[in-house]
Amino acid sequence: MAIDRRLFLLGGAGVLLLAGCSTRPERTTVEEWPTDPPEGDVTISWWAGQVASKDGGDLRRRLIAEFQKEHPNIRVRIVSAPSDTDTNRTSLTTQIAAGSATPDVYLGDVAWPGQFAKNKLATPVNELVGADFFDQFPEGLRLAASVDGTYYMFPLYIDESFFLYRKDLLDKHGFQVPRSWEEVKDTAAKLVDTGDVDYGFAFQGDVYEGLTCNVTEFVADAGGSLLNDDLTKPETTSSETKRAFEFMRSLVADGASPRATLTYQEQDTNDAFSGGRAAFLRNWSYAWGIANGPDSQVAGKVGLAPRPTFDGMQDNHSTIGGWGNYINPHTQQPAAALTFAAWMSSETAQQFLTREGGVLPARSASLVSADAKRQNRPTYDTAASITLVPRPTSTAYYPKVSQGVYQNGNSILGGQASVDGGTDAMASAIALALKGEAL
Repeated sequence: MAIDRRLFLLGGAGVLLLAGCSTRPERTTVEEWPTDPPEGDVTISWWAGQVASKDGGDLRRRLIAEFQKEHPNIRVRIVSAPSDTDTNRTSLTTQIAAGSATPDVYLGDVAWPGQFAKNKLATPVNELVGADFFDQFPEGLRLAASVDGTYYMFPLYIDESFFLYRKDLLDKHGFQVPRSWEEVKDTAAKLVDTGDVDYGFAFQGDVYEGLTCNVTEFVADAGGSLLNDDLTKPETTSSETKRAFEFMRSLVADGASPRATLTYQEQDTNDAFSGGRAAFLRNWSYAWGIANGPDSQVAGKVGLAPRPTFDGMQDNHSTIGGWGNYINPHTQQPAAALTFAAWMSSETAQQFLTREGGVLPARSASLVSADAKRQNRPTYDTAASITLVPRPTSTAYYPKVSQGVYQNGNSILGGQASVDGGTDAMASAIALALKGEAL
């Protein structure tokens, strides 16, 4: 159900109360929310996990220091969030649903807007920052951060998937860097036949969210999507989706990817590639650092490119990951919370991330800025050319939608279900999820 942007009262009747909780603090409506920075000294709390710096450290305190150069009267107290994303989300949901005024701002996953909007656990911020504020971010991120056109998250950083390859082996055998998935499969088989590697292409195929990310990308490569545009019904029986699954299944069935792919998560694929056992890898931006790190057996022998696409298609896709700042609708410091959350998405903050962060800045311009070019990071240069495709996270039922994708997707890849039967079952599971019914 669409949320009325003008009349949405924060923390309204849709929020579940915990038994025995104390009286909630007074709430602020969108119309009453102060949009100017506070004048006096204020302290707010920021619930956040570590933000990686380029040297492997934590950037949170340095970001706060940069913020306070412009707003010295706003002190920010860090509340360290659980490192596990599901535990993080559950803890926040429990706390905010109970009416807690803290944390004032929380750093959350790009996959949360749909769920948090439905339960009124995040402040809708469109009208608080100006109509063009979010135009500074790539379209895929804007879709992920909003629900029915209403934004609930100020993007801080993003993540994208990349294609890593053994450039030494390609050079050794006179092969070109594959530009299509068909070339990846062919070249992978040839490199396995040489005996130089055990595996051709490593990707994440286990029964978990990572497989949904891979499926989202392959379906986009084929010109399709998992759901229709308004996220009301599945599109998994389309010819495009079936093309994607036919190919993914063939990678395992024909030996271009190992049978172990059905149990692979990110760390498993990193181990296979950095250990010299795989020729090609699909993984997130941090994999570049691991592949070239001190514990890697292939350091200095690795190249990086956008994910390939299918023959006859043009765009190189990546599903979008990342984190952004949400505002607690019960905060007692609304002006300071808005000032801080919005600043973290500002050009100043994003350029600081570009120079000092170990993550990709969220603003489109930051990836192609002079600061980015000076960093000499292949991930920065490559990311700017990739088309971001969001998972259907704007639906409040996304966790169950994703479950329907990765459970049935794994069965298709492993041959327990046919492509036709598996995509039909996937469509049924997604349809039930979108009705709010259990799978």
